[in-house]
Amino acid sequence: MKFDLNKLQQRLLAISEWVNGNSVLQALKNAFIRIIPFTVIGSFSNLIKTELDNLINNQHITWFWLVELDKLCGYIGTATLGMIGITVLFSSGYSYAKELHKDPKNKNMNIFIATLLSFATYFVMVPNNVNFNNSKAKVVEGFATSFFSYEGMFTALLVGMISVFLYSRFSRSKFAIKMPSSVPQNIFDSFFALIPMLEVLLIFGVARLGLEALGFNSLVQMISQILMKPLLSVGTGLPAIIIVILAEQLLWFVGLHGFNIVWGIISGFWLPLFLEQVAKYAKTQSFKGIMIAPNTMTNVYAMIGGSGATFGLLLAILIFCKKKSMEREVAKLAFIPGCFGINEPIIFGLPIVLNPIMFIPWVFVPIINAVIAYIVTKIGWVVPLVVLNTGSEPIFVSTWILGAFHLSPVVLTLVLVILDTFLYAPFVLANQKQEMKAHKKAQAEGKHAGARATA
Repeated sequence: MKFDLNKLQQRLLAISEWVNGNSVLQALKNAFIRIIPFTVIGSFSNLIKTELDNLINNQHITWFWLVELDKLCGYIGTATLGMIGITVLFSSGYSYAKELHKDPKNKNMNIFIATLLSFATYFVMVPNNVNFNNSKAKVVEGFATSFFSYEGMFTALLVGMISVFLYSRFSRSKFAIKMPSSVPQNIFDSFFALIPMLEVLLIFGVARLGLEALGFNSLVQMISQILMKPLLSVGTGLPAIIIVILAEQLLWFVGLHGFNIVWGIISGFWLPLFLEQVAKYAKTQSFKGIMIAPNTMTNVYAMIGGSGATFGLLLAILIFCKKKSMEREVAKLAFIPGCFGINEPIIFGLPIVLNPIMFIPWVFVPIINAVIAYIVTKIGWVVPLVVLNTGSEPIFVSTWILGAFHLSPVVLTLVLVILDTFLYAPFVLANQKQEMKAHKKAQAEGKHAGARATA
């Protein structure tokens, strides 16, 4: 059967148009686009800090200016990617409030107050004890930073958008504080918001008490356990590798840091196996009897350039997209971090998150990489990866070191990158086509609105 690429693109574009017409998905898309500056700056800062840490800790270079620059990059990284959960919370709350405000029924809803409410509501659901995971530890008042980073991002997104939705509904109620028409708008908005805001906060406060009664420390913990419990029974063969990759990619697609979540669970099973192979090779200096460690297939070959094997995606954009297009500009910014496996700029900048056109390659390209790498390693064409590295090296250098300075892992990586580039290409073109169509539509609507205003 002949594969019809145009037909696939048309179907993907139809799905994308439906997404653009859905207020929730449109709000999510806009929310992630708005945080691009934070992810780009944070990625560059973390990249520089990783290299500086390597020089300071491994090479023992402790020049004053080097140490201070390392600290500076750490501060910036913490303020951007380290706080990405809170950034997404504000951005999603604001985006969804703007979408809902387009409905005349929500005319009394103040967008800024709704955004602030999403922030307040999230903290109703967050434990105010740093040692919340240890019931025997001394209570230390404060908030664990994990709730502000990628670990808390999905929960913040969920709580923030639900709170804004409820606030919009309660704002329609006749049960509200009435003010004379002569009252300034900002005062009217503040007093009008009192009752709807109280209702939202009470609902989430009761939900928090319910979670605690069920034995959960937080909503983050409950969601993590529900999502990750099936992974506890995963093995170490190729089917397990595919399952883990699938879980990572699906989580990333909805805005969660798939690697951090999944690897936090599975590392306890897989890391000891890899360390055992590392020790065996170090002792014998031979690949005989070395097993394939599943984490090397999942974290190295499957994810060249970061989750989703996005190094191939970057090359596809740079090769096939038109010059001066938005996609090429994002790819240029993301290329250097991508060489080191840092790909937040392309994930949130393209974006990939909640982008139906990119869903198929995002999920299946890493799986294809892992299957190919597993097979060629199993039959002996490529040596297993048996060396612990710092993780801060560029892509091809990293596989060269991991493969005990043999070239076969590097050749395999190069082949996979070329394959990934062509696998991503048709979806990159379809995505650009959709973006151009949306841009022309927005321009037409702007001209139409201008003509009406002139008339």
